[in-house]
Amino acid sequence: MRRFIKRVQNTVKKFELWQRGDAFIVGVSGGPDSLCMLDVLATLQKKYAFTLYIAHVNYHLRGRASDRDEMLVRKMAARYRLPLSVLSQKKKLKTASEETLRNIRYAFFETLRKKYGAQRIAVAHNEDDQAETFLLRLLRGAGLFGLSAMRPKNNFVIRPLLEMSRTDILRYLKERSIPFREDASNADPRYFRNRIRHELIPFLEKNFQPQTRKLLAATALLLGADYASLKNASSPLPIKSGFEGIEFSRSASLELPEAHLRHELRALLRPFLAGKNPTKNIIYELIKSFKSAKNKTLTVTFSGLKFVMKGDTVTLLYK
Repeated sequence: MRRFIKRVQNTVKKFELWQRGDAFIVGVSGGPDSLCMLDVLATLQKKYAFTLYIAHVNYHLRGRASDRDEMLVRKMAARYRLPLSVLSQKKKLKTASEETLRNIRYAFFETLRKKYGAQRIAVAHNEDDQAETFLLRLLRGAGLFGLSAMRPKNNFVIRPLLEMSRTDILRYLKERSIPFREDASNADPRYFRNRIRHELIPFLEKNFQPQTRKLLAATALLLGADYASLKNASSPLPIKSGFEGIEFSRSASLELPEAHLRHELRALLRPFLAGKNPTKNIIYELIKSFKSAKNKTLTVTFSGLKFVMKGDTVTLLYK
């Protein structure tokens, strides 16, 4: 147990995840990863003068199983004598996709962070999750940003278990006699991630590289560092705000290395796409239009936005 906690502390120090006296919103689902993280934070609470607030979302998607998850989280909150906030998502969702559930969860965490004035939102993604996300994005097609997968620290969100394997986490829980819940949907082969977890990665470990999970997770972290360097080194586009939208110079944009230009366009468009990144096809079409030698007005339209290129001026219309 001490070795496990020491390894978590090494991750925290390496990526500067927290400071003494921080307040945390701790996302706890009732599964092994989040309960392991909760126990680690509770163990370190006195040493670092933490303030911890547990947050749980009951999506009511698995009937009684979802309610049992909530009951376990309530039990553990009482065990650690920590305040608990529960979001009961009883309204039927149009889609229960991973992205939809994630958006609900993180919006709830952010609301609590502001309410309590917390500095951190702690979530329990681990090394195995990182490896699976890397492969998932690779197989769907992704650039440097996508292959960076999950960052140890992303604004207020931290992932202190990101360098810990699922095997290590389960061993820790066993040694500490901590109960946890298993989501049966994690074994459902209809989900792409589950097929990566239960079929592809074991195949790679057996036939190619026994350390597949660890190496893929490490690669994602390296690419994340590379992306951060690119982000910090890129020269921003000189943008002017107008009544109908924003403008910038087409020739100035083409002076940037293309990798920097892709990054700048993603950053420019993200606020208009509810925080999501534009697809690589959209970025490709925009850059192709910027490079066009045709002496006429060009227009690229998508997601309610319109890029108009006339002469050297590129205008993004959002009204």
